[in-house]
Amino acid sequence: MHGYGVFWLLLLLLHFTSWAVALERVFLWPIPQHVVSGNVDLKLDPSFHIRGPDEIQDAIKRCMNTILADRWIPVQVPLEDDDPTLDEQQPHFNTNNENKQHVFVNNKANTLSTLEVSIDDVNAKLEFGVDESYTLDISDKGSATLAAKTKWGALYGLETFSQLVQAYKTSSSIEDYDDQEEQGFDTSVENLFIPETPIHIEDAPAYSHRGLMLDTARNYFPVMDILRMIDGMAYNKMNVFHWHITDSQSFPLRLESIPELAEHGAYVLGQRRLVYNKKDVERVVDYARARGVRVIPEIDMPAHTASWSESHKEITTCAGRFFLDPDNKGQYAAQPTTGQLNPVLEETYHLVEKAISEVASLFPDAWYHGGGDEPFYKCWEQDAHVQHYMKTHNATGDDLLYKFLKREIEFIRESEKTPVLWEDPVTINNLELKDVVLQVWINPVQQAVKKGYKVIASHAQFWYLDCGKGGWTGNDTSYDEQVPPEIPDSLAEELERYQVKDNYRPSNWGGSGNDWCSPFKTWQRIYSYDMAFNLTQEEAKLVLGGEVALWTEQTDPVGMDTRLWPRTAAAAEVLWSGRLVKRGIQAEALQPLWCGKNPRMCDSQYPEAFLQDRHKEGAIKHSVPGAINVDEGDQ
Repeated sequence: MHGYGVFWLLLLLLHFTSWAVALERVFLWPIPQHVVSGNVDLKLDPSFHIRGPDEIQDAIKRCMNTILADRWIPVQVPLEDDDPTLDEQQPHFNTNNENKQHVFVNNKANTLSTLEVSIDDVNAKLEFGVDESYTLDISDKGSATLAAKTKWGALYGLETFSQLVQAYKTSSSIEDYDDQEEQGFDTSVENLFIPETPIHIEDAPAYSHRGLMLDTARNYFPVMDILRMIDGMAYNKMNVFHWHITDSQSFPLRLESIPELAEHGAYVLGQRRLVYNKKDVERVVDYARARGVRVIPEIDMPAHTASWSESHKEITTCAGRFFLDPDNKGQYAAQPTTGQLNPVLEETYHLVEKAISEVASLFPDAWYHGGGDEPFYKCWEQDAHVQHYMKTHNATGDDLLYKFLKREIEFIRESEKTPVLWEDPVTINNLELKDVVLQVWINPVQQAVKKGYKVIASHAQFWYLDCGKGGWTGNDTSYDEQVPPEIPDSLAEELERYQVKDNYRPSNWGGSGNDWCSPFKTWQRIYSYDMAFNLTQEEAKLVLGGEVALWTEQTDPVGMDTRLWPRTAAAAEVLWSGRLVKRGIQAEALQPLWCGKNPRMCDSQYPEAFLQDRHKEGAIKHSVPGAINVDEGDQ
């Protein structure tokens, strides 16, 4: 009964209904590159197990636990071709339901007892560019194989296999929902099956870098919340956790070589210092690696370092100021609070080198994110040491930024890491930095790519998950307009003519209610981001992938899941968030349950194309957004 518990939270997105039609009862996310299926339902044998190399035994156990815990019964049930309610000319309600009775052949040949997993290179390193492909075959005669080049591809194949397994109801009776039924864990494979066998899947990612950035400096997130987030990433075959650990507001990472940074720079709540220690980092890194997720640390600098001033004010500038200039001639920081590392003092670099060296040793990944975004030269220009240096060296703010970043990049390379920076120094300050990866967040990808840089795409207008929640600073007068705006003259004349001027109520007056990156980035908006837009084929090769980013000024552990999911997965297929909810990820519902039970009735356009597609004879080939082909031949 585990499968019925949270259908009221199911996220039912119909953007990919062409997929639901091509493979009527196979629901996979992300959609594989190539899928062919048949029409035979294959039960799992009571002895079903997964057999594979020792190196993936933990992953196999997780896969089995997922299958047994999910016991998933899909809500989406497409209409049968002979359904009398199907009208060629009109949209229709789906009168079918998930109570369809399944007919299985009761012999051993029509049950699946084993999934055999083979891996060519079980020792392949988890790194950028590693082969993540896999091939999954499930025959309708009771055999299944998963073949992968590396362990990491095998993990994705196991995830896909777990999504194929569904449960069926043994009774057609309908009972009232009882949340007490969710208690307990059924360890049997009874009532589990795989629909539409034989199934052949060939899959590989379009991009090698598929990431999520979480900011743990604006608000602190316990390790358990981070691990749950990594679970969600693994369910969606994402492979990079970009950990923005520190910022101006707090320094929550305890470094053994510089313990005072966290001692004085971390939040203290209820006599508890909110920090991550070495064991915490190891736990996150090991947990992520077991799920095929790399962890890339970011210690942002030279800006966003006010927290350093709590213990080392001598190497910071403009610390503790109000972030806006009282004379309205600029600002000292992008947001409260102020403070930047002093680029002209050698003591600064002694501390920076120690920090980078230790952080690099904590994280085994070959990449290290050095920040580099949003430097405010006004903050530097208030310091006497900086003023003297600028005068004697005839230096500009760009010169100071280049001086700092050159040293920082050297330290990163000395730690045998590939440096990653936000795009600002190159696309805004026009500096030339060799052999760095740029993370683009404010300018088009083309701007960095055309200069020859490798790029991670994270444009704020598409992939920033915190946008659209309103500003978070106080006494903002743009939110406090008590008088409705005047009616435009042209509109006033029309309203007067119909004698409705007194009833005119402009929408959403009282202030803009926006933040710097409004509006809210919906799943449709996130899905529409084309990272290679307007790039040549050669330029597109420099786009390594992308990251969605969650800045957490207005997010805490309580709200983290609904900020992240399902938008992080750009979810657009019918039952995807239902699966995530079943696995403990509290995805935000985007459509009511009714939409899933009535395919196409929640579309924004009249479904003529759908009705035409339903009656094409022969093989169907559907074009799915994202250059993913889904094929169904005659079975």
